Amino acid sequence: MAVRKIPWTDIRHLPQLVRHSWRRNRAGGGEPADFTLTLGWQRGPAAQAAGPYLFSLTQFTPAKTADVLAIWFAGTSLADQLIRIDGAVGVTSYIRPARHRQLGSLSVWTGDSGLEAFMSLPDHVEIMNEYRPRGLPIRSATWWSDNLDVDSAVIRGLHLLDTNDTQRVALPRT
Repeated sequence: MAVRKIPWTDIRHLPQLVRHSWRRNRAGGGEPADFTLTLGWQRGPAAQAAGPYLFSLTQFTPAKTADVLAIWFAGTSLADQLIRIDGAVGVTSYIRPARHRQLGSLSVWTGDSGLEAFMSLPDHVEIMNEYRPRGLPIRSATWWSDNLDVDSAVIRGLHLLDTNDTQRVALPRT
């Protein structure tokens, strides 16, 4: 699987992304340990679709700091594939530096079929099979909403994982 390198244009935007994430954290009353850096939103083919939307937040907590960069690059490569799947509204990545190296992604879909297609991609299966034997805690949350506010969705998904001690949190569609 080819790993996408981060272009210099993304790195130049890092100070702006940090400021945006820091303001969002402070405005939401978050503690410094809750600081979450979100990267740019990548739009999928269903970016203009009207809701409701299926949100899927995935969180990795690598035991080794050395795994963080490899997981980040693998996630970036998967995001490039995700944004080509029918039903993909978009995806963003995040990292919580003060939370034991937690990192992950939030993907948004028009329905279950797009998310299922993504999860069955050969590269996705390969990455999961590579990291699962390492004891890497992988957690996820899914829920539906009519509101496509990505910042709020990342906060909501992380809150769902922080307040539930299960591997998967799935809220029913209302």
